[in-house]
Amino acid sequence: MTRPVFLVGSVPFHDTEEVFRRCGDLVGMVAKRLPDGERGGWLPGDDFRRARGLVEGHGKSLLDPPVKKTVRLADGISVDDLAFETLHYYPNAMASYGIFSRLRREGVIPAHLKFQVSIPTAFTGSIHFDHDQVRTLWPAYEKALLREVGRIVDAIPHEDLGISWDVVEFGISLANPDPLEVFSFTELADALARAVEVVPAGVECGFHFCYGGHNSNGMPREGLNHRELNDTGLMVRFFNAVRAGTRRRINWLHVPVPRSHDGKAYFAPLADLHQDPGTELYLGLLYQDDGIERTRRKIAAAQEAAGEFGVGAACGLNPFVSGIAAERVLETLAYHRTVAEIT
Repeated sequence: MTRPVFLVGSVPFHDTEEVFRRCGDLVGMVAKRLPDGERGGWLPGDDFRRARGLVEGHGKSLLDPPVKKTVRLADGISVDDLAFETLHYYPNAMASYGIFSRLRREGVIPAHLKFQVSIPTAFTGSIHFDHDQVRTLWPAYEKALLREVGRIVDAIPHEDLGISWDVVEFGISLANPDPLEVFSFTELADALARAVEVVPAGVECGFHFCYGGHNSNGMPREGLNHRELNDTGLMVRFFNAVRAGTRRRINWLHVPVPRSHDGKAYFAPLADLHQDPGTELYLGLLYQDDGIERTRRKIAAAQEAAGEFGVGAACGLNPFVSGIAAERVLETLAYHRTVAEIT
């Protein structure tokens, strides 16, 4: 039996077509969806810098480091005057879907694969606002972002599409012992539930839970290492709260696994995950330098609590968040397939 593979999103190849070709070749037969690598951008910082009514901020982000450039409302401008009409997610998705469709017709990528659009939640995007304006700007941006997702699902055939919400709420707020602003567990769960509800039932929708990559991959980053999750308990509780607040099925959940964790204690809370029938669980425990035997031990440690699950990397494969040199990404993708086929 082949274990399914999940790709979070960012893949540092030259362009979208190369992402689809290489990922399709290396993991296409063990994956269900392919992302475009976010070659057109992942976070909305550039969108905000183009938006009328926003000006350069004070560099005081909710996530500092690494975000150093922020925006804020211009003097005399009301948040009601903002339209956020310059978001890039819809045009990028349409351009990527055109390439995806052509390559699938040509047989370059397997016919069963769906097109995955990976989008950071509105709260995650709010790291580009000065922290003292997040409560003002977040609702307006959420409205614009959900409208943008609506355009995507209206334009792409539902049977071809999966929307993956990238949830960095853990690294920004929930697992942060010293946040600049306090956002409650309930309000963040409710916001993610709203993001799920905007996706029609005929379109697949799932989550990548993330701490920003900085801890999930074992990379030391000054100022971020105190945001550690010692087990999956917080992520399980958050997923359960979101699921309770939605009417539609959540198709998948991807949970990162820090490289240092290979014992049962980290995975034990997964036994309390309230999955719908057919919800796919993926554990981000693949580290090529672990080697097959340590990877097998991690999988065995997880199975007692999690049952059957797929695998992936802890976060995207971009060197900034993965710590993987760009020249090793092909090897890393090949390792995904190796693990899928032998474990």
